[in-house]
Amino acid sequence: MRFVKLLMCFTAIVVFISCSAQNGKIVVAEYGKDRVYLDEFEKAYAKNSGGIERAKKDSIAAYKKFLDLYVNYRMKLRDGEVRGFAADLDMNREYDDYKANIGTALMLEKIINDPSMKQLYDRRKIEYRASHIFIPVDTLRNKEQAESFANELIARINKGEDFVKLAAEYSKDVNTAQRGGDVYFFTAGMINLPAIEDAIYSLKVGEVFQKPLFSGQGFHILKATEMRPRRISIRADHILISSRDTSGAVDTVNALSKIKDIEKRIQEGESFNELAFQLSEDPGSKEKKGDLGFFDRGRMVPEFDQAAFNLKVGEISPIVKTQFGYHLIKLTDETQHKPYEEDKDELRDLVHRGRYKIEYDKFVENLKKEFDYTLNYEVAKKIVANADTTKITQGYPDSKIAKYVGNEVLFTLAGKSFSVDSLFNHLLKNANYIGRDIDQRTIDDGIALYAGDLSVKEKAMNYDKQDAEFANLMAEYKNGMYLFKILEEEVWQKINIDSAMTKNFWEANKEKFKWGNRVEFKEIYVNQDSLQAKVASGLASGESFDTLYVKYNMRTGFENKLGYSGLVEITVNELARQANEIIKVGSVSEPFKFEDGWSFVKLVKKDPARLKTYEEAKPEAASMLQELESKRLDEEYMKKLQKLYKPKLYYENLEHAFKK
Repeated sequence: MRFVKLLMCFTAIVVFISCSAQNGKIVVAEYGKDRVYLDEFEKAYAKNSGGIERAKKDSIAAYKKFLDLYVNYRMKLRDGEVRGFAADLDMNREYDDYKANIGTALMLEKIINDPSMKQLYDRRKIEYRASHIFIPVDTLRNKEQAESFANELIARINKGEDFVKLAAEYSKDVNTAQRGGDVYFFTAGMINLPAIEDAIYSLKVGEVFQKPLFSGQGFHILKATEMRPRRISIRADHILISSRDTSGAVDTVNALSKIKDIEKRIQEGESFNELAFQLSEDPGSKEKKGDLGFFDRGRMVPEFDQAAFNLKVGEISPIVKTQFGYHLIKLTDETQHKPYEEDKDELRDLVHRGRYKIEYDKFVENLKKEFDYTLNYEVAKKIVANADTTKITQGYPDSKIAKYVGNEVLFTLAGKSFSVDSLFNHLLKNANYIGRDIDQRTIDDGIALYAGDLSVKEKAMNYDKQDAEFANLMAEYKNGMYLFKILEEEVWQKINIDSAMTKNFWEANKEKFKWGNRVEFKEIYVNQDSLQAKVASGLASGESFDTLYVKYNMRTGFENKLGYSGLVEITVNELARQANEIIKVGSVSEPFKFEDGWSFVKLVKKDPARLKTYEEAKPEAASMLQELESKRLDEEYMKKLQKLYKPKLYYENLEHAFKK
């Protein structure tokens, strides 16, 4: 039976491969010595129609129409090759710039961002509780001594000494030492140091990481104490009875008695929310019947937090004591994990704030090895030795460094040599380096930056050889450049339209250039009923429209025009339509509702529908004429290509499209 299943799978694979291979042999068009195969057509059609599934549903007529356009497209690309576009220096420079920029972005996204984001997404489904012992680097111990002492403590823990007691005795983290080093629950993305996160996520509950980790201020000994599925955020109601009485004195006995009575009433069936409204002493949630809204892990005090996050939706906690008093907590809702695609923006932000630089630096170091990066340390030292200015400035070309070591080879990478001059040219394009002191640290940092940027660019320039998506993107970009250049040479440069041609075109096509019915009006707009009444009263008593505009109008942007609209077609909006309803010029409309307020419009002028004058129609006529001329020139060009390549289209073979 297993053999039969394997045979069926193998047969399906063979059928799929043979179908793909067959489509690669079916010719749907020929032009000159080139051919268009069915699989090429399918790929192009699917991309332009929104995917294979949609393409499968289209008609043969749609396939035929697309084949016509696709063959024209292919002939234009072939013409670009014949014209020698591949050797055009400007085009190659543009292509290389685009390739370096887009290649770098795409490569870093796939090699660093995507894996880091996916790892972070998976890790954030879990939360750890951990403890640490912090041994600082200070006047008592230098870095080496602090690390040595931390290792001694790890050895003592491995021999059975209690982590909690050692944390209380030796940890210098004042916030956690007296809790046995407990840092409470956290999840991935919350720790600034990825090395600490990685260490914790590598541990099983109860294990101690066997190497102290340096954080910049000192060394951390890490222990995982709990691990559980992470709850993103929860919503809870609570009832608080304060441990202080109305005078402010502590009275835990009375408070405990009150909360026990409330607990009993809830158990007997009374409403949690009504009791919260009546009896809770938390002013922030009492009026909301105890509702605290949604909150994340760690936002509440630990005792409350732990009790709440241990509940299931609908459950009520036992009595919980905190620094504020006694609580009863009811869990009412919780949020679910977002799908990965919906969470990507937040994940990317977390990666860039934490792990990205570390992963980028690792990537760069590997590239330097791949490209045989070799630094000339003696030349690097000469830069600082010859510094006659204290800072990196635009005056570098006149500096002693440029004069004596500018042309010297600083390092080699991928078989290419890079000089000191090239280093400073690069740094002077980086705002973070302009004005920095020329000392050994700055130069070392600058060399690392420059060599790193060059390594990434070198990799990006060859990334199309290992990434099909990028290869396709670059092929499309090159094709787009070819088409643009052809249009420039065959169409745009040949268009020559003068004012006489434009006027003749207008004369011959006057009916195409018309104004609809238009009006000029002024408007007063107010967004309060009381102001609407004041404007109406002012108009009734004879106040001028302009005076009332200055007093009451609330629409911005027309202050200097006193609400004047200019000539507009009556269909443009409700204001123009209302103005057109007014019979007599100078009259004012009744107030009418518009944009969450009230408007009054005064008719200034009516302009009935008419043909446009030449001056009015000139821009539109010139644009229309240019469009027609572009179309004519493109059609002429296509006729030349048709005559040159004599395309043959085999529509009958489109019957096989998208059948596999």
